[in-house]
Amino acid sequence: MKMSANVEILKKIEELIFLEADLLDRKQWQIWLDLYTSDCVIWVPTWDTEESLVEDPEFSVNMMYLVGKPALEARVHRITSVDAYASLPLSRTMHSVTNIRLIEETSNYLEVSAKWTVLCLDPRRGKIWRGGWYDYLLKKNQDKLDIKSKKITLLEDVIDGTVDIYQL
Repeated sequence: MKMSANVEILKKIEELIFLEADLLDRKQWQIWLDLYTSDCVIWVPTWDTEESLVEDPEFSVNMMYLVGKPALEARVHRITSVDAYASLPLSRTMHSVTNIRLIEETSNYLEVSAKWTVLCLDPRRGKIWRGGWYDYLLKKNQDKLDIKSKKITLLEDVIDGTVDIYQL
């Protein structure tokens, strides 16, 4: 692959990941949902040991496991509903994503990793810093990229309070 082609792909990847972070911070839910494929997966695994994560979301306890866009839409409905008492009022967030790397490229997909931190300003709990890394599978879709899967590794193994998709 030519270096200029690689730079162009990296630029598209960065634009998508930075856009996703900004949409979550601004709570622009519908535009955020549009970044995902219909068969998308968001997985936040738990730590199995001090050094390893659970490996199979279907047979493990997870912090979060959302399969398909309807699951994301249901999550957004809960977040925006007045019935979600544990989440109200919503925290203000600021995502910072760095160290974005293209791991592998095939004809249809890009495997990407990144590091992240999120500052949550929760009216009940105050400031909460969280961090970890993202592993994306991005689908090539003509001139744009869509998120097919996102694995969110949270460095914390114990969560004090609630955590939702927009806080990671």
